[in-house]
Amino acid sequence: MGTVSRVIKTVLRAFPFWGVVLLLACSQGNKVDFAAANAAKGYYDVLLEGHPEKFVEGMNMPERIPDSYRSQLVANAKMFIGQQNDEHHGIKKVEVVNCVNDSAGMVAEAFLLLCFGDSTVEEVVVPMVKRDGKWLMK
Repeated sequence: MGTVSRVIKTVLRAFPFWGVVLLLACSQGNKVDFAAANAAKGYYDVLLEGHPEKFVEGMNMPERIPDSYRSQLVANAKMFIGQQNDEHHGIKKVEVVNCVNDSAGMVAEAFLLLCFGDSTVEEVVVPMVKRDGKWLMK
């Protein structure tokens, strides 16, 4: 019984030290890098401002794509906004909710909240990839 008692006392004496170490280690890992989510929000903001071309520029694509394909992407962005206007009285604002980054920092999932004119909200996940130091939508 004396040995068990000594072990318990030793563990309890060491607990505050290891508790602080664990707390510091865990708190360092909880920092969220919102750069990808902020970039995604920026792309949606320019779309809401009426610049679908800039929204399309935020997509991860080869530098050169056929003009007809680029035109289709711009038309799709315009149709998306038109649909949201018809169904929800438009998107009034976009908010960043969260961002989950991979350990290498090259891909992320941006969680955005779309706030509509009819008071409804929708959370969307925007897959992001970092290319040449810039976050782009997948």
